[in-house]
Amino acid sequence: MVGPFDTMAAMVASHQPISRQAATRYQERWAIARERLNEELRATSMETKLRQLASLMQSARAMGWSRSLDEEDDAVRARWMALRRATLARP
Repeated sequence: MVGPFDTMAAMVASHQPISRQAATRYQERWAIARERLNEELRATSMETKLRQLASLMQSARAMGWSRSLDEEDDAVRARWMALRRATLARP
């Protein structure tokens, strides 16, 4: 079975122009893949989703990413506050 991007990846890697037909087929295959993923997400229980989230959060802590995320929080908050002030200051 051909993966959704095999043909496109081969074309890009070879630096060949991509035909309109090949681009359309690529988009159609990804639309099918996206719909399948959405079906799987809808069928997944909330319990499973919460377990997956907890696992991702634990992985982030184990890799030390939570510290860097905490450091970025202040910068993100400052940007949001600047945007909010700029928006509120508009007439």
